[in-house]
Amino acid sequence: MTYRVEYNGEDFELATLDAALDNAKHAIAADVGSVSGWAVEHDETINDWFVQGVRDGRAIGATAVVTGPEPTMTAQALPRHAPAPGDTGARCMTFTGATPAETLGMAATWLAGRPEILDVDDLGWHLSRSGYEARVYYRAWSPART
Repeated sequence: MTYRVEYNGEDFELATLDAALDNAKHAIAADVGSVSGWAVEHDETINDWFVQGVRDGRAIGATAVVTGPEPTMTAQALPRHAPAPGDTGARCMTFTGATPAETLGMAATWLAGRPEILDVDDLGWHLSRSGYEARVYYRAWSPART
């Protein structure tokens, strides 16, 4: 199984998700220069990861897309309550920064700009190779599709 990374019209395959995400980050940094952190969002329904560089709390540059080999969970696997009409199901957004304050600041800024967020289910906190990482598991509302 491989993961495919697509960025600025180029794509390449890697054996692991960690390697794919790291390569996506390196491609972005080579394109836009220094970044203060990373915004990584995972769409569980299609199992794609969306990676963007963050500078001064704002996303910069193009988005890299990492396509997984198969879905890892269904959108219904995480709910703790019955979804409301229009509820899109569980999602995850990842923020990486040099310090805990910077990382949580990026998460707070991102959440403040997302009125469609219905509920924050959980917050994961990790020290990773690239810095401090916060994962926000949330539910967002979207208009019913016709």
